[in-house]
Amino acid sequence: MLLTEPARLWLLSTRYHREGKRRKARLIKAYLFLFFRAALPPEAVLAGLPSLGHFAMNIVVHPNVSLGRDVRLWHCVTLSVSDAPGTKSRLTIGDRVEIGTGAVIIAPLRSSMSICNDVRIGANSVVTRSITQPGTYAGAPAVRVVPREKVE
Repeated sequence: MLLTEPARLWLLSTRYHREGKRRKARLIKAYLFLFFRAALPPEAVLAGLPSLGHFAMNIVVHPNVSLGRDVRLWHCVTLSVSDAPGTKSRLTIGDRVEIGTGAVIIAPLRSSMSICNDVRIGANSVVTRSITQPGTYAGAPAVRVVPREKVE
């Protein structure tokens, strides 16, 4: 059962890290990488249990990332900060955010970046700036997609 639940294991590793049980946290991180090719660091901050599509395959998350509640990451997503782990630069993802397959979100060097609540980011999109308005974003660089009006 644990083999099929990488999100629960990631959440457990973050808890171990906060409690100072660094060895256990790193063992879980290694297990997740070995079986799912997912780099899910215990240093990340998770507000709740994220949803990791397709068994979290090839998801890469930087240790300076914070995820809100009800976040869904599809496979091959990269969430990155240009600075070294432990620096003040952060990438903060809000609540109810869905990030499509292959999307890349990267905070610029020596900068923090955030994605507000209720955002959807399309597959293979590239986000390099904060998103401050809810909606759907797609493209490289990602821009807000305005729904087409109905033709009557």
